[in-house]
Amino acid sequence: MSITNSHRDSFLKVWSSWKNQRKMAEKLMRTPGSGDTSTSLSKNASTESINDKEYFINRFENLYNNQMFSDVILKVGDITYYAHKIMLVTASEVFEAMLSEDRWKEATESVVSLTEEECCVPVFDMFLKYLYCGSVEVNTETVLPVLLLADKYGIKRLCDSCVDYMMQHIVESPDSNRTLSWYHYAKMTGNQVLQEKCHAFILSNFSIVQKASDWMAVSVNELTEFLSSSEIVVTSEYELWQEVERWLLCKHNRDHLVENLKGFMPLIRFSLMTPCQLSLVEESPLYHEYKDIFGDKIWSAYRRHSLMYEDIIASREPYRNYNCKNQYAVYCDLTLKKYTSKQKVDSKITVENLKIPANFMPVPLQSQSKQFTFLVDFFPMGFFIPHVLYAQYIGRHNDDTTLKIRRCNPSTPTQQSTPLPDMRAEITLIIYGMKGTIRYAAHTFRAKHTFSAEASKFEVPSVIHISKLKEAKSNYLVNGDFEARLFLKIQEIIDKKS
Repeated sequence: MSITNSHRDSFLKVWSSWKNQRKMAEKLMRTPGSGDTSTSLSKNASTESINDKEYFINRFENLYNNQMFSDVILKVGDITYYAHKIMLVTASEVFEAMLSEDRWKEATESVVSLTEEECCVPVFDMFLKYLYCGSVEVNTETVLPVLLLADKYGIKRLCDSCVDYMMQHIVESPDSNRTLSWYHYAKMTGNQVLQEKCHAFILSNFSIVQKASDWMAVSVNELTEFLSSSEIVVTSEYELWQEVERWLLCKHNRDHLVENLKGFMPLIRFSLMTPCQLSLVEESPLYHEYKDIFGDKIWSAYRRHSLMYEDIIASREPYRNYNCKNQYAVYCDLTLKKYTSKQKVDSKITVENLKIPANFMPVPLQSQSKQFTFLVDFFPMGFFIPHVLYAQYIGRHNDDTTLKIRRCNPSTPTQQSTPLPDMRAEITLIIYGMKGTIRYAAHTFRAKHTFSAEASKFEVPSVIHISKLKEAKSNYLVNGDFEARLFLKIQEIIDKKS
């Protein structure tokens, strides 16, 4: 059957009319206030989205390291990967420049050799697969090498995802904790948020990071930074020294042992070790080999102990946050059992006699028996001052987790005759939490205060937002209990006469 000119003209006329009607409908649909557009061709009531993204992604994932249609081979170490330029250049500007610009020799090569950091070679396959399917499984061991590759090749989305993972996994057991390595990366790349979060965890959980596998790989500068701090939480100065000694004697640190030992020596507070601990230091092979480096510090520490009992001199080295109660009297525990089931009126925690023995004061002393006493009040369920009226509690209250510390006046007439000196104190309150089986410092509050006749009280309105403690599965409780530790370190006695 042949199509005549008249038939063709009729068809074109109908087709043109239909097209004009369609354009008019679309124009009406785009015009504000044009009325009901539910009958629009693009808004048909039967419209549904067919989502085959998973199938679509799987098609590309199947191309990973597949020789089919591969137009470039990547060689990393001794391993080769069949790759596809279209996948590489659309994911990475670095690959785009490398494989397309004439100034790069790789642009004309069929086999491209990539030089990667040693730690990145084992995870390069994971990184490359991400470019094909958009997902990758990481753990605390592999996330940093993957991040280094993502950073090198400019995959910003993967960089952000790796950092997010790190932020969520800073709290891990020593066998899988890599916070020290992440802290080093954050400092090198200027990631301030990650750096601050890692730094806070390291200072308050130093015993965890010391047992981690990357402790031996911590840089000299960072170890110097930690040893210079009075805020790190450690059992004792001697145990801290043992970990430093282990680092010094590690195989890959031995080449600079003398240089590092000389650098660390002023930072180790030997005068805050007991005589027994000092003798253990002297028994070590390291001491016998480098007596000349240890000499002055060990001698000064022994001198401090011998003269302290004669009230002549005491150590002026500042205290860290020491956890050993028998050796250091610088903390008290603040505990509230079954936190969530307590009534507010029963929640106040009080330590009436926090005594700082005189022999732990960093000053010349008048009396070996003298002690300084502090009263501590903490309100973990919110501040209140109750009053009983008609058998009911009334009074001022709020939701602020208030901490109060007051220096007490001397109790005996002899002591009262001598006014208390001004004291510069460092205050650290650590609130503990649980992650799995790990008890760790979940929140740390720090402050400084000079106790004097005019300022005998220290008060901070809110240590932690109460909502964090009252969450259904709070990260700031230990098996339902509130557990905290208050460190009160008298770092200086101010002599008003001088």
